[in-house]
Amino acid sequence: MTEPLSFDSNQDTELGARLRETLDGPDPELFLARKRHAVNAAGRETQWDVLTRWAPAGLVAAMAAAILLWFVLLPIATSDQGTTLMASAPARMEIAPGQPEADILVTSVLEGR
Repeated sequence: MTEPLSFDSNQDTELGARLRETLDGPDPELFLARKRHAVNAAGRETQWDVLTRWAPAGLVAAMAAAILLWFVLLPIATSDQGTTLMASAPARMEIAPGQPEADILVTSVLEGR
């Protein structure tokens, strides 16, 4: 946009004259009545009309977010349950198959007194 704009801050006398003629013409009440009728006939959009128009896009966005979460969280939920993250490295806790019963441990501790 290297060319200068033809817009300036001076008043437009031709436009001002036409507006004055229309608003202050022979019957300004007729002009106002036409404008009021045009505004009333235009029909206004309610908030429900806007929501109805946006509902399909909102449903698609909600479905996309649900699918994305499902793909992200499903591998975490179905991972090996014996694996625990410690210090950002997977580690498996092995429990000895022949672990002594609790009463044997208590007896051995009490006998040592």
